[in-house]
Amino acid sequence: MDPARIYQQAQQRLVALAGDLDEAALTTVVPACPDWDVRGTYAHMAGLCVEVVQGLVTPPASDEVTARQVADRAGVGIDRIIEEWVRGTPALLELMSAGTRMRYTLPALDTWHHENDIRGALGLEPRGDDADLLAGFVLGGLARAWSADRPSVRVRATDTGHAWYLGEGDGQSARADLTLDASAFELARAVTGRRSLDQIRALDWSGDPAPVVPLLSALPAPERDLAV
Repeated sequence: MDPARIYQQAQQRLVALAGDLDEAALTTVVPACPDWDVRGTYAHMAGLCVEVVQGLVTPPASDEVTARQVADRAGVGIDRIIEEWVRGTPALLELMSAGTRMRYTLPALDTWHHENDIRGALGLEPRGDDADLLAGFVLGGLARAWSADRPSVRVRATDTGHAWYLGEGDGQSARADLTLDASAFELARAVTGRRSLDQIRALDWSGDPAPVVPLLSALPAPERDLAV
């Protein structure tokens, strides 16, 4: 995965989108981040960028840190937030491209998901660019931590055919206790805390997914269903 490219492209789309947003749109609550409106979500992304570059934050950022990033920019206009974000980006891209620490991949996931969080809040169609790569990154981490006493799961992206295995299943054997089929976008959202447990349960499973549904997301699942 090329996190610098994914981050830069998502940011460019978000910057372009921001130029079209009026005050009503900017103050729309983002269901995936219900404590934030659209402007606040941009403020978090700008804050994370500059604070990682300054060495003040090492990804992943805690809830307390992200809340402070938003609070620090309360009342700041979207143009100034965008200016701060864009100004800090080249140094962050350099950190990402160096590839010295896996955690510097995380801002790419953060920005990609927040782009879709914002688009969902505004009733816009999602952007699924690179969903397969993002799903694979998180599923790879889940696979490394998957304990042997859990049912094994074959996860397959129906639109790309890419498959990942959690547990004892592997690329040489299609046999697993459970299978999960969904689009790469749905998988990326589900494993990164953007689908409720009910939504994860309602995906296309073979077998009873109850034992693994609470374990499938690397971040806490939202209490309410998300449309995007």
